[in-house]
Amino acid sequence: MAQEVINIGALADDGTGDTIRRAGIKINANFDELYLRPSVASDIDVIQNNISTTASNADIVIKPSGTGNVVFPAITIEDNNIKTTRTNDDLKIIPNGSGSVVIDGVGFAGTSISSPDSSIININENLIVDGSLNTGSATFPSPVTVNSTLDVASTTTLSTLTVSGASSFAGTTTIDNLTFNDNIIATSSNADLNLTPGGTGVVNVSNLTIDSSINLTDNVIKVTRSNDDFKLSANGTGSVQISKVDINQGTVDNTVIGATTPAAGTFTTLAFTGTSIVADGVTISDNALEANRSNDDLEFAASGTGKVSVNGVKLPSTDGAGSQLLQTNGSGVLSYFTSPILFSHTNIVDGTATVLGNSSAVQVIDSFAGATFRSAKYHIQITDATANRFTLIDANVTNDGTNAYVSTFGAATNGDGDGSTIYDSIDLSADIDSGNVRLLGTVNNTNNQVIKFVRRPIAV
Repeated sequence: MAQEVINIGALADDGTGDTIRRAGIKINANFDELYLRPSVASDIDVIQNNISTTASNADIVIKPSGTGNVVFPAITIEDNNIKTTRTNDDLKIIPNGSGSVVIDGVGFAGTSISSPDSSIININENLIVDGSLNTGSATFPSPVTVNSTLDVASTTTLSTLTVSGASSFAGTTTIDNLTFNDNIIATSSNADLNLTPGGTGVVNVSNLTIDSSINLTDNVIKVTRSNDDFKLSANGTGSVQISKVDINQGTVDNTVIGATTPAAGTFTTLAFTGTSIVADGVTISDNALEANRSNDDLEFAASGTGKVSVNGVKLPSTDGAGSQLLQTNGSGVLSYFTSPILFSHTNIVDGTATVLGNSSAVQVIDSFAGATFRSAKYHIQITDATANRFTLIDANVTNDGTNAYVSTFGAATNGDGDGSTIYDSIDLSADIDSGNVRLLGTVNNTNNQVIKFVRRPIAV
């Protein structure tokens, strides 16, 4: 309804204005419309500088229209955001007197954060502190990274603490099962203290005293109590192993060390674990024993009538005669003897070859050096497994340096199975190639022939 205006006439009491009744009707109509407005019909009271609701426990809702915002002189409330309207302005929430700004149980007063309704404030996301962090009793259940100083005044529990720079701990600090107090590092009850480097790293300690009696400084290990012995003791059947040792005085197995007159040392057990040991002209490496001077012999010598024993086998103490061999007596003692089958101008060699059938090519069975040996006698076995035929035959081969000659004889064969005929499956021949006398064969059927032979050559 549009506003109804009372006609008051042109002049007082000129009779042209609304009657008193008509004016009263317009006043009532205007007030009826005014009281029907939501702003008047609501439960909001505005008294002096106070805005309050008259309905019990009711909220006060300030709601703009459409995309509009609630705007104060220097603050804008946009949806659930509160921001300043002036460029680069601070947003300040300031309590009165000693009061605090309390947001959902967390109170802010000056530079202090407190919890009025609890003893704990949880920070559930990563927290970056660029300045000094001073805490009383604090618990950090997740990893903590502090880029500057962390000052802890009382008991503090950290799940993970990574320190990249220098750190200072005052009083007793417990990390897992280790306790740090002043210059003392202690473990929990009966626990070992282990120092373990990463990867190929090492634990470096410049000056270390163990049990108030042994000190390690640089490359020196010494006892600290006056006139104390220094003892190295292995466990059980183990031994103390030292790769290199220089002893100035004392005794080893009752042998005097550092005396003016050298004396031979006798040791019950000597263990060495280095890569090698050099004793005058001999080098011992792992399980190898070798002479280290150029072209030196490696000599083993027993004392008196003793013998050199290798794995329980005793070698003769003197050399034998020419062409003699070593023999054992069955009890681990070797001696020289003269063998009846040693040769000066010949030897005995055996071998095998397969000569392919169904081929007209001449194939090599065996060869020997023509300049070394003039002739050779072959004892030959020929096997034709396909035809189940077997032959034993002798062949004599000789050469004149240019040509080679062969003669076969004395064949024995199963022939047709009853020995009534000769089964002649391979033709033998000889030649010289690159100075070698060769025994050749050509198969006269389609079956492969396996040759096994004994060769006895005679020197030129």
